[in-house]
Amino acid sequence: MKLLRLVVAGLIGSVLFASCNKDDSPAPYGKVTVSFANEVAGQPLVLGPMSYTNAAGNTYSVDMLKYYVSNFRLVKADGTEQPFTNYELIDASKPETLSFSLDSVINGEFTSLKFMLGIDSSRNHTGAQDGDLDPVHGMIWTWSTGYIFFKHEGSFRDSTGATRQLAFHLGTDNALTSITVPIPKLSVAGDKRKLYLNFDLNRAYNSSAGNMDFNFDNNRMSSGRDDIFWVYAMTANLGAAFHCNKAE
Repeated sequence: MKLLRLVVAGLIGSVLFASCNKDDSPAPYGKVTVSFANEVAGQPLVLGPMSYTNAAGNTYSVDMLKYYVSNFRLVKADGTEQPFTNYELIDASKPETLSFSLDSVINGEFTSLKFMLGIDSSRNHTGAQDGDLDPVHGMIWTWSTGYIFFKHEGSFRDSTGATRQLAFHLGTDNALTSITVPIPKLSVAGDKRKLYLNFDLNRAYNSSAGNMDFNFDNNRMSSGRDDIFWVYAMTANLGAAFHCNKAE
């Protein structure tokens, strides 16, 4: 009996020792889901109705809104960055396109998110590709190798009260726009986290350098010599059109 008690005690001790020495440290990587919400002047974007007004006083509608976001980088407080190779097409008509994940995120605390609006030159001039870069999405020019980075189509009411068409197709290498969005403290510790970003379409047309008036600018394809200043104005505006709503 004494021997049996010793054996049992030894087994219990082994179990307790193993439990005390179990590695409870988190996995070295986590995942961050990024979700986009499209809005106009702080209100959720609704396709169809002519119910929006920009800073120039133009009443307009949104029948189509698509844009590419790519080359994401999560930035820590010390400035170190972790890059990701995502190329994502945000399509306001398809809710399933509004969220995607950044995988294998190194554990740490992040204070900002950087990304590009558009497609970098290494992928912009290689012709038709797959995934979100597939031509089936209607975001590549058939007459010129290159992607449309941002597309808004709809209509507006001009100064005479007549309804006219809107068509803005932003592209070419000059239109590639760097975006930096400060985010609330985001701590990744081998778990799943979420970032919620908002894109305000009105900000794409409102600028401290001068607001865009659709009476004079209602159709731009980025390809003409006259489009150059419009492209630069759009890239300046788009840089301030995104903000992070929350992190969790």
